Amino acid sequence: MEISCHGRLGLDKSLIQKRKDAEFAMQAEMREIIETNEAKNDLESYFLTMRDKISEGNQYGDFVSSADRDTFNKMLMDAEDWLYDHYEGKKVEFVEKLEELKKFGNPIVWRHTEDQTRGDWITAVEGTITNYRAAALQPGEKYGHIAPEKLNQIVQECDQSSVWLNDLKKKQVETPKCQRPVLLCADMEKKNTALAQMADKILSEKKPEPPKEDKKRRKAQGGRKS
Repeated sequence: MEISCHGRLGLDKSLIQKRKDAEFAMQAEMREIIETNEAKNDLESYFLTMRDKISEGNQYGDFVSSADRDTFNKMLMDAEDWLYDHYEGKKVEFVEKLEELKKFGNPIVWRHTEDQTRGDWITAVEGTITNYRAAALQPGEKYGHIAPEKLNQIVQECDQSSVWLNDLKKKQVETPKCQRPVLLCADMEKKNTALAQMADKILSEKKPEPPKEDKKRRKAQGGRKS
């Protein structure tokens, strides 16, 4: 049996729920307003800053051709005009307009990023080649137990990687910065990882256990008193 109380203080359950729903609706509306303003500001910031960055002599100037710069500048100006005509637009409209601009602008930014990080990856790959080649050619006590033909596999892989890298380095020098690069950081990372994994697998070979007689002899010698 349900027990109900009469004459108690407080609001009816249905009225409480109604007010909660109204509060949630206001919160959702406020979030939408905030997110719409953020999307609008992102769009405005993009066409203002990108227009400056792609100018000749500026950050992205070398990474966009003259023809593409003209095309992109027109797109940015058109976006600015569109924004001022749709200042009270919806969030999705601002987001879509920004994505439209980024489809053209992102490759420019990517070429710049590649250029900035390429040198570090070249140094990393060259260092990996040098270190593993030295370990294979001069195994010493650490790797002397590994068969020469296995060590030679490392040397051959290092040589192939070196040829690959030097060939693409020359081609990259001849490639204008406003075109797609031929020596990609992602490719160097893959080459570096593949070489390291291949060489580590060979160099991780454990030394064979010494013959039991040698072990007994060393144990006996170790136990002698001088």
